[in-house]
Amino acid sequence: MKVFIGVGHGGRDPGAVGLVRESEANLNMALGMKEELEKHGIVVGISRTTEADDSLAEEIMEANEFEPDVAVEVHNNAGRGKGFEVYVQTNSFGEQSQKLARSIEEKVEAHGQNSRGLKIKKNGADTDYFGWLRRVNAPSVLCEGFFVDNAEDCAQFDTEEKQKEYGRVYALGVLDYLGINPDEEKPPKISSYYSVQTGSFLHKRNAERMKNKLYPDYDTVFILHCQESYRVCVGKFSDRKEAELQKKELAEQGYRSFIKRFKEEIS
Repeated sequence: MKVFIGVGHGGRDPGAVGLVRESEANLNMALGMKEELEKHGIVVGISRTTEADDSLAEEIMEANEFEPDVAVEVHNNAGRGKGFEVYVQTNSFGEQSQKLARSIEEKVEAHGQNSRGLKIKKNGADTDYFGWLRRVNAPSVLCEGFFVDNAEDCAQFDTEEKQKEYGRVYALGVLDYLGINPDEEKPPKISSYYSVQTGSFLHKRNAERMKNKLYPDYDTVFILHCQESYRVCVGKFSDRKEAELQKKELAEQGYRSFIKRFKEEIS
């Protein structure tokens, strides 16, 4: 799954400025969102990761080149209102856009922020007013998280950590839309490698003696405990040809060995 995050304003364009500078809050929220999505295996694209110039045209181009499953534009509001609101598409992605918006809204409300609801805004041509919603080729939403000129709103989101946490809340909404349970334990990933086994022993002390004999000439030597035996192996290789070269070198030093393929869990 792929998600693209558009980060509103930036650089010379601060966006709305009140008790909080919008462009900075947008960035912190987007980074928190990105971090949470990546924890759950989502491939994330993002329009900026620093307080740099970032035009809407560039954001839209980057989003479409990324070909995301969904796209979220992160903004914050001004005008002395209070709360969260989210603008949705009315084009061919309209139904999915509304579903995505409701998923994010639900998590936002659970976090303690009130919602002003899902919004539609159109231009004179009766298409979506916001270029992000009109031109991104994926189910998309534009979120306005809080009002930067409202003291009560800002009190909830006036530090970098609070803003990043709010972005993580958005991510939970996106995960819900994608059908991913963030609390579900994932099966371990399995990797395999080749190693050159030089001995197998019933008792660990004998395996340790063999390991000490090989070290430090072979500093990649290790002991693997499996099937009630202690195996002394040299190296971990993704390519069998590399293991063959290691086996040949050991043979030249008088060590009888053979190549084994092992599997291990990776985090």
